[in-house]
Amino acid sequence: MLVLGDAVDLTSERAPGTPYTRAMRAMWEGLRATIGTDVSWVPSYPRLLRGAGLVSVGAEIHVPPLLPGSPISRFWADTWRRGRAAMLATGLVDDTAVDEAVRYLDSDDCAALSAGMLTAWGRKP
Repeated sequence: MLVLGDAVDLTSERAPGTPYTRAMRAMWEGLRATIGTDVSWVPSYPRLLRGAGLVSVGAEIHVPPLLPGSPISRFWADTWRRGRAAMLATGLVDDTAVDEAVRYLDSDDCAALSAGMLTAWGRKP
């Protein structure tokens, strides 16, 4: 059995422009520029596993709710604090925008989808 897991970005062009989505887009771009992270192909995991000859291929996505004070909201706020320099270097956000996004996560106004965690699996025939 082979099991793969990775983040799925749900802040596509169709997601509303909120402080959260702007920060997430800057974070993903900063990760691409600094360490080569590219989550755009993650939804292809099941097809790639099938293409590699695996059988009984399946996948699921877990998307934790973004609620004030929730573990995932605290995770993203901490991630942005740690990755702020890379986020700012993208030109997509400035310090004020990142701070606004952190406040947005902790507010009742937040109505967004967190990045999800895709888990895909398959086994040799």
